[in-house]
Amino acid sequence: MGRIKQRRYDNEFKRDLVAQVESGQITQSQAARQHEISPSLIAKWRQQIREGNLIDKPTAREKAMEKELEQYKKKVGELTLVIDYFKKTLETSRRMKRLNSSVVSPRTLDRSKEPAE
Repeated sequence: MGRIKQRRYDNEFKRDLVAQVESGQITQSQAARQHEISPSLIAKWRQQIREGNLIDKPTAREKAMEKELEQYKKKVGELTLVIDYFKKTLETSRRMKRLNSSVVSPRTLDRSKEPAE
């Protein structure tokens, strides 16, 4: 005997169907016959909506985009570290250049030989 494929209904369909039943447009039994589903399933959806348990789960595309976003965030973090490292290296290099680039003239040479004050 073949296996019956389980049908899946999106939350929008469930909400619309329950809204029709709740408003009295159709009865729960009529909705079940019309959509070929069990009346107990509609009752379950009604209960879930009343309790606030009917939540939208992320789609496969949304999950993939979340994963991609996390990869980009990680890469931005790595690049930020590299940029900060190079900024510090550049600042250190400039500071060392300033310290080592004093001009030596006879006048400054004589001053350098004087005792410090």
